[in-house]
Amino acid sequence: MKNVEIERKYLVKKENLPKNYKKYKSYKIVQGFIYYRPVIRIRKANANYSMTIKDRISLSGLKIKDLARKEYEFDISKKTFDKLSEIVKGRFIYKTRYNIPYKIGGKAYTIELDVFEKDYKGLVYAEVEFKNVKDANKFIAPDWFYKDVTGIERYKNTALSICKNPKSVIKY
Repeated sequence: MKNVEIERKYLVKKENLPKNYKKYKSYKIVQGFIYYRPVIRIRKANANYSMTIKDRISLSGLKIKDLARKEYEFDISKKTFDKLSEIVKGRFIYKTRYNIPYKIGGKAYTIELDVFEKDYKGLVYAEVEFKNVKDANKFIAPDWFYKDVTGIERYKNTALSICKNPKSVIKY
């Protein structure tokens, strides 16, 4: 589906991380939020800058809240990123993302492993995107995933950006 992101998010306990996760392709991310509904996010990923707009949608077959969302992403310049940074609400989020290949049931996926830094050091998420809702609903996560938090408000990046007590989210 065009401009639809279908994604599940999981907490990962640091002690359960695969020992070799740092060997995979990675990049540093800095992101901030200008608006929360719909989500308007700016992001720096290594030397690339973007603005993303995400909004809730209703699709048949959704068993999990916010499993699928409309998503539009645009490249922006560093200058635009810097200007928009002035109106970011809350704190910026810093993380390193590792892209880990994962195969199960004859299907290949990419696990986007986010290891948070600064205020959220110790927090680790794994996100997996899907081509359709059926695959997302049937997905069997690897053993090292801890808990599915798809659609749980407190674990959304938007909520992290305005969380008054970051340590409350890190303890799980």
